Amino acid sequence: MTRREKIIEILIKEEKSAQQLANDFKVELFEILKDLEHIKYSIRPKKLLQKPAQCKKCGFKFKERSKIKKPGKCPKCKSEWIMAPLFRVE
Repeated sequence: MTRREKIIEILIKEEKSAQQLANDFKVELFEILKDLEHIKYSIRPKKLLQKPAQCKKCGFKFKERSKIKKPGKCPKCKSEWIMAPLFRVE
């Protein structure tokens, strides 16, 4: 079973951030980001759902963001204290 297949199985069972997946598989974050980008288009008819990133300081939600990577800072309050997006497969 490939790493991408294992990621899909994990995300069917529970929500996880890209960093949590990187820690689980003991790989660099950029590798998981590439895997998630590929999974997004390859699991049809299922979908990779993304719970948006959120600023921990002011609560701003990055709803319109389509990128998988965590944003650098909040456009509202300029804080860099950002909660990473969570992913799941349905």
